[in-house]
Amino acid sequence: MTQVLGDTSADGNRIRLQIIVDDHEVNAIVLCRDDVQSVAGLLIALGAQALTRRGSDQAPALASARILPVDLITLGGDERDGPVPVFGVGAPALAFDLARDRLAESGRTFLTASARTAEFVN
Repeated sequence: MTQVLGDTSADGNRIRLQIIVDDHEVNAIVLCRDDVQSVAGLLIALGAQALTRRGSDQAPALASARILPVDLITLGGDERDGPVPVFGVGAPALAFDLARDRLAESGRTFLTASARTAEFVN
């Protein structure tokens, strides 16, 4: 892929993607808004699987990671009253359904990563 372009339908129910390969081949995909979460999960899983099959030594999560300019981190809940961390990146919000034990580990990681070493903090 050399470029991915996207927009939403006027009613907000569909997301249209144009995936450009090698600067000339254009593939169009239309997704129902409610299917985006499932498709994103599938792409992450397939990407990790492709790295494993290729025999790559790279960790799948770090293969081509980009830093997101996170504006807000908050904790929400799902329909089962489970914890859901939510990351605001400009207008979009990214939410992740994590098991409670994984959420605690992630929380410690976020606190450690955001700690200031040059001064005392509470």
